[in-house]
Amino acid sequence: MPKKPSVTVDGVIERKHPEMPAFVVVPASKVAKWKIDATATVEGTLDSAPIGRRSIHRWDDDRWFVELPRGLLDTIGKAPGARARLTIALASTELPPELQSVLDEVPAARVRWEAATDAQRRMLREHVLGAKSPEARERRARRELLPAARPPAPRVAGLGAAPVAVAVRIFGRNLPGRSCGPYSEVTVGFADVTFPADVREARWETRIQVSERDGAPAFRGGAVNGPPAERFFYLTWIGRKGREAPAMFRRTKLRLDAVPPDVLAGAIRTGVLVARLDLTACDGMPIAASVRPPEIDWSFPP
Repeated sequence: MPKKPSVTVDGVIERKHPEMPAFVVVPASKVAKWKIDATATVEGTLDSAPIGRRSIHRWDDDRWFVELPRGLLDTIGKAPGARARLTIALASTELPPELQSVLDEVPAARVRWEAATDAQRRMLREHVLGAKSPEARERRARRELLPAARPPAPRVAGLGAAPVAVAVRIFGRNLPGRSCGPYSEVTVGFADVTFPADVREARWETRIQVSERDGAPAFRGGAVNGPPAERFFYLTWIGRKGREAPAMFRRTKLRLDAVPPDVLAGAIRTGVLVARLDLTACDGMPIAASVRPPEIDWSFPP
């Protein structure tokens, strides 16, 4: 397949919030020749400094945007509000050899790959490419495509092939505070909504679709992450360490595959799924890693 031409944008570096990544808007007319209609991977430079492999996301019918790596603005000596030249091209979609080898040698891996959506395949490809050594890339490929055997999922009443829309409301309490461990100015975010880590309660809401796939619940939505059998939400913790710029230092996974079947059935019936959890671990730091009951209380309105 011939390589798509690069595009150059002389634009403004933007940032919605001081603790969120900076980005540059790309007019849709600039990338129309690429004929993309969903998130894609690009490579390029900002003022000649490499940006690595980044995602280009659709904003609306007229705009796309590319988030910039943390630390890049310091490298080029610019801040949000400054103008800069972004040059990007579609990155190669060739699979890393370690991933291709697993697909070629293990039929079960090939079946799982072919059942994934284009977006899930892209995420898996980039996840594998993100590992630094061939051995680590192969481990990632095998872990994602050949997960450990799981017991059959319990039957969920009301779950079928047709997707059901569910509103998810997340209530985070007992936050660790604006200063914890070596970090100050700590915040916690979900999707585009961020709270200081000293609020009494953080509240978020998003919408998902739930359906049945291979006998188990399947979750989809803009804030849903992870491979099909291990879907979750991310809470992202950002803080400042010493004089460094604010940066992500911890993530919390709210595991959707751990929602009790009776609760999920109630959420399908009522259209609302509620999560309540404490956000501080026993060491005083933000709770991290995967969160399942009883650390999180999933429920639905009566």
